[in-house]
Amino acid sequence: MRPRHAALAALALVLVSASPARAYEAEAQAYVKALESICTTGVTPEVKKLYEAYVKAVDLAEYGRGRGSNFGGPKDPEHAHHECVQAPSFL
Repeated sequence: MRPRHAALAALALVLVSASPARAYEAEAQAYVKALESICTTGVTPEVKKLYEAYVKAVDLAEYGRGRGSNFGGPKDPEHAHHECVQAPSFL
């Protein structure tokens, strides 16, 4: 195995074993699915509930600090809707 492939394999192993993403994967998928229609539906109580469940799961996993940024965890539904209104082709 080439050194580059070995390094990538080792990195993948570390990421899979240390990643807290599995702890909140279901919540993330449900929320992302709900965001698919946020441009047409707006922020609904259901989307807010899914967001709250997602945030709770992320907090339990101790991951995703900096909520509200593009990189730090779950994006609140109001922010997602605002982005959709500002740039409809983005979502």
